[in-house]
Amino acid sequence: MTKLLTRVRRRAGIAKRWLRPTAEMAAWRTACRTAERTPRYTPGRIDLAGYAIRYADLLTLCPQWYDIFVEGSLDFRAPSRSPRILDCGANIGLASLYFKRRHPAARMTAFEPDPALANLLATNLRENGVADVDVVRAAVWTGDGEVQFRAEGADSGAIDGVSAGLEGRLVTVPSVRLAEVIAREPIDLLKLDIEGAEGAVIADCGFALRNVRAMVIDVHEFDPDQRHAPLLLERLRESGFAYAIGELTPLPWRPPVADAATPFPGRALCWAMTVRAWRP
Repeated sequence: MTKLLTRVRRRAGIAKRWLRPTAEMAAWRTACRTAERTPRYTPGRIDLAGYAIRYADLLTLCPQWYDIFVEGSLDFRAPSRSPRILDCGANIGLASLYFKRRHPAARMTAFEPDPALANLLATNLRENGVADVDVVRAAVWTGDGEVQFRAEGADSGAIDGVSAGLEGRLVTVPSVRLAEVIAREPIDLLKLDIEGAEGAVIADCGFALRNVRAMVIDVHEFDPDQRHAPLLLERLRESGFAYAIGELTPLPWRPPVADAATPFPGRALCWAMTVRAWRP
């Protein structure tokens, strides 16, 4: 009976949100309708629930907006009015805008390696009145210097070689060693969405993770022969973090998929999932 009541309440909540949408939900619906008639990778501008957002690809903006502003996937309980937040893989700035809405006095640094997206990130922050976020046009990685970056043009750009099968323009971008960044000061929230580089970066952070209070990590599994999520989770445990796993999203459009000779032909072998980690 308890499970039935839970399901009924959940469905009632979904129906209510659909029939009486929030401004964020209504904005998402408008964006999706617009994306249906907008060619891929066509830069533009759209007004969403009080924000003026410049984008590179409207179709990939839509799920980002839904996850962040409708579902609240990045919401966290801050320890103070001015938490220290690192937005690694900031894309066009939706996460940074959300963090500053929830925590106006947050001290934030946003990292984005794709040169075109970094320009949009800086513009979106400035035009929406968020001028106090430090924008770093670099990839977070295991060392300072330069890396080859595959600029896909939307939200899937990655350091070359860490995201199998990704197509896009190859550019040289600066890199920043994340371990040295977090070793300098306590970090209240580390948001990490770096398209397959998260395993290597977390491994490199080692002892510096003691300065991090909480993390939201998008874990990407692109190579069925070399899964890195188990090792990443074990490293978090060894570093004293508790963690929860959620939002597992299959990526059936990315090769490879299970072949016809398997019991489950066509099933996605690539996926992304969200790991939230914190110090108990």
